[in-house]
Amino acid sequence: MRKITASFNCLLMGTALVALTTAHVQAHPHVFAEARMEVVVGDNKAIDTLRHVWRFDELFSSTVLLEFDANSNLKLEPEELAEVGTTVHASLADFDFYTSVDHNGKAVEITAPDVIHVDFQDGQLLMFFAVAPREPLPLEGTLSFGAYDPTMYAALDFLTDDDLVVEGPATGCKHTIIRPNADEVLAQNEDKLTQAFFDDPENNDISKFFATRLELIC
Repeated sequence: MRKITASFNCLLMGTALVALTTAHVQAHPHVFAEARMEVVVGDNKAIDTLRHVWRFDELFSSTVLLEFDANSNLKLEPEELAEVGTTVHASLADFDFYTSVDHNGKAVEITAPDVIHVDFQDGQLLMFFAVAPREPLPLEGTLSFGAYDPTMYAALDFLTDDDLVVEGPATGCKHTIIRPNADEVLAQNEDKLTQAFFDDPENNDISKFFATRLELIC
């Protein structure tokens, strides 16, 4: 494939430039997307699925258009959109599809989506897909849901609290949107953010500290 495909894969495989100091964390996202996540609760009062919608910035979207527009007609045909979805699916598999689910402080494994649907509207690339907990996840204790790139290369932004929603019967659960303050996060985790932490980025997920998340306390 051409060079743009290579750079597209680099994004989705998580190549990142991150400058870290003891005073602050300065990430360098290269791609920006407006995100929406719907936490779907089933009739059994357990988490059924997590539905994602991402709308990418126009610069990145135009790059994808140029690369995957095989017939050079300046639009993406259904088969070209499907190819984008297949490429993204393969690339994000190692990153849990940018989905974070915790239950009482422990990470919850998720299943891969069957397909990532892709559209191109008003000059912007859109992606739609759903994942699910690998094991039953009842509405008990504290549950946390978020979406972020652990490498900080892509920035997924929930513009309003209404972009993180619960669908279905969650009666009795307290619903909170948490937008961490960077200075507070650094202060609270000062003992963890040692030089050894920063010297081993592959085994550390610092971006999780700063990610917006939806929290349910049931």
